[in-house]
Formats: sequence, C-alpha cells, structure tokens
Amino acid sequence: MPRRVLLSVGIVIAILLGLTACVFGGNSVNEHKANLANQRKAAISFIEDKRGVEAIRFTREGGPSGFGAPWKVNAVVTIAGEDFQAILGTQSGSGASEPLPTVAPGDEPATVIVTFSDGTSEVIE
Repeated sequence: MPRRVLLSVGIVIAILLGLTACVFGGNSVNEHKANLANQRKAAISFIEDKRGVEAIRFTREGGPSGFGAPWKVNAVVTIAGEDFQAILGTQSGSGASEPLPTVAPGDEPATVIVTFSDGTSEVIE
C-alpha cells in the first residue's frame, strides 16, 4: 500500500511539473516574439531619426530596464562604415548611443540591413 501511494504522489508531481514547464515555456516564447517585434520597431524608429544608418545588429533580446521602465535593447549601429554602441527604444528619440557622425543629405544608403538578436535579418528600405 505505501508503495502505491508513493507512486501516485510521484505521478501527480511529474504531471504538475510538466504542466508548469509548458506554462512558463509558452510565456517565454511569447516574450521572445514580442522582443523581436520591438527590435524591428526600434530599428525603424532609429533609422527615421538618424540619417546614414547602414546596418543595425541587436546584441541582446531587450526588455524593460526596470519596473515601469520603457522597453530598450542593446545594438551595434553602423554609420559611414564605423560601428557604434547604442541602446535603442521603440519610440522616436528614446535611445542613446556613442556620439554618431553626421551624414550629409543624399549620402544615406537606400536600404538598412537589420540583424535581430536571434540571428535572422531583414532589409529595411
């Protein structure tokens, strides 16, 4: 009898752990997708604010920096062939970076290559 009880308790615990893992795994998948969507928004916002961006490579997935803080992400931004460290946000003017070079009107590339934190990339025009 005690062996049957232990077996039953073990099965219940295993089922609960399995269900808990599915719930938490599902949240992290949704969070990952949301972060990739926010990376795209941050890239577009930065490209609209700063002339001459050739490429953006996200080095982290991103997220809020604290309770109630806006979403931010680390990136490497290429302008005029040089790489610069930047922290980008999803809203215009919400990022920060090293001092960036000024690019004359007309010298901007027609497309920007954006590499997301998961290694996928997109060309934004």
